Amino acid sequence: MKTYDLAATLPLLLTLLIAPVSAAPLLDATAVKKIDDTVNKAVADHVTPSCCIVIGTRDKVLFARAYGHLTYDTGSPVTTLDTIYDMASCSKPIGTATMTALLIQDGKLHIDDPVSKYLPSWNRDDKRTITIRNLATHTSGLPSYTSATRTEAERKPDQSHSDALIEHIAALPLQYKTNEGQLYACLNFLTLARVNEEAAGTSQERFLRERVFEPLGMINSGYYLRSAKKQLCAPTIGGKNFRQGVVHDPLAYYYRDGYHCPGNAGLFTTANDLTKFCQMILADGKCGDQQILAPQTVDLFFTNQAPASSKETWGLGWGLPTGMPFATKLNSDPKHACISHSGYTGTYVIIDRLAGAFMIQLTNRVYPNDSTNSYVITRPVRRLMIETDPVYTSAIAAKK
Repeated sequence: MKTYDLAATLPLLLTLLIAPVSAAPLLDATAVKKIDDTVNKAVADHVTPSCCIVIGTRDKVLFARAYGHLTYDTGSPVTTLDTIYDMASCSKPIGTATMTALLIQDGKLHIDDPVSKYLPSWNRDDKRTITIRNLATHTSGLPSYTSATRTEAERKPDQSHSDALIEHIAALPLQYKTNEGQLYACLNFLTLARVNEEAAGTSQERFLRERVFEPLGMINSGYYLRSAKKQLCAPTIGGKNFRQGVVHDPLAYYYRDGYHCPGNAGLFTTANDLTKFCQMILADGKCGDQQILAPQTVDLFFTNQAPASSKETWGLGWGLPTGMPFATKLNSDPKHACISHSGYTGTYVIIDRLAGAFMIQLTNRVYPNDSTNSYVITRPVRRLMIETDPVYTSAIAAKK
């Protein structure tokens, strides 16, 4: 097995220590053709009916294209960069973790607050020590998922679906002792979103709209879409259960009540809107003359927040890639780190401080059913982003 020669990257590392990173992917005609060929083949092979790809920096869009149609049906609308997508698990970092970070910034939450401080049903022996940090880094001990059917069977007659699910999660047995393992779990972020709302005294949708979406001009982003917006969405389920503009994830679908937001999924947005978000993150929370997030708040995403006992690394809601070339001495500190997350519907976002660049992939690969894998797009496009970036050239060359 070939490995990277880190010694070959030493001159570049020394450069980074004395000067800010200003490199970005150099997408020439050959690279653009490779992206087009990759995505067009995926659409032709019915991996996904539609796709949007954006690659850019904090102040420039280097590549932005939409492919395919909303469905495979004849006459289906053409995909655009304003097509609205169900972000699935990318809702965790972009929606829920962003609100958590802002509440920490506001002093309304502390990352080591116990969940039971905000949710009384969590004041029980095995849940009492679970903190915001545990939820945000998947180190709580909660199982990865649960059953909406079982939750409904337990629901009290006068209880909302959202309240019933939060109570159900609190009663589930832990899969491992808190802080002594790690398991990626949707239940962590369903709970974290409710903590957010209790701490803020308002819904996650309203909070994010006022503090993030409207200031950034993200006009097509939210959890509960109006009918006109739903028509602009890429559908996620076909046939008699056709679903468009309503969350695909089963638990999030059960949880929705028009107010409380399901923190594990349920955020809808577009390539154009998400570009503004990624550029704001790369600009240390700034957009124009507006400071959306404080620089130290943005650092929460790029800094390992997992407990010392954990073998994994997680920023606040964001994955910190551990594989090469993203995990080298070049980007081992938060100021040069890389964060990413994927979603079940075929979404993917990576924001790389070292390269000063981001990549967005939006698909509805689950339509008409979820039998395909959008990584046939993600991996080659992400690889192109790396191979065309001068910052990573030495490491890539050493591997070859």
